[in-house]
Amino acid sequence: MIRIILLALAIIAMGPANVSQAQSAREYEEAKKIVWAKEQAIYKARAKTGLDYYIENSSPNYVGWPPGTPKPSPISQLKKNQESGLFRFPNSEKLELYFDDFAMHGNTGVIYYNTHRTVAPDGTEVNQRYHTIHVWVKDTDGDWKIMGAMARQVQ
Repeated sequence: MIRIILLALAIIAMGPANVSQAQSAREYEEAKKIVWAKEQAIYKARAKTGLDYYIENSSPNYVGWPPGTPKPSPISQLKKNQESGLFRFPNSEKLELYFDDFAMHGNTGVIYYNTHRTVAPDGTEVNQRYHTIHVWVKDTDGDWKIMGAMARQVQ
């Protein structure tokens, strides 16, 4: 009888853990879906409006390290780049995005992907590939914002 009671208590105790794991899996899949959609939207908007969408979806504490720059820079630099006309838009840039992986812990998600650019913003045909990582945080409003970024050209 004691064994049956202990077994029943063990099964009851495992129940909430299984529910929690299922909820975590749902949260993970939902976050991955949202973040990947935002990543794709960044590049769609970039050729049309420059960095506006990227900036709107960045944390005020953002720091990023784009390829070809000597060190990371804060969001204020992104805003200066947008205002300076450094990024012309609309432009002819064409690239494909390829999802690689996503990791999540609490309200933080890290996405890894690569891009293949075949047309530069000025219309020149190119064959450039980049690896990119973005760290996203879920803010108090439940919206995902980019907190950190790093990209490197691999070809």
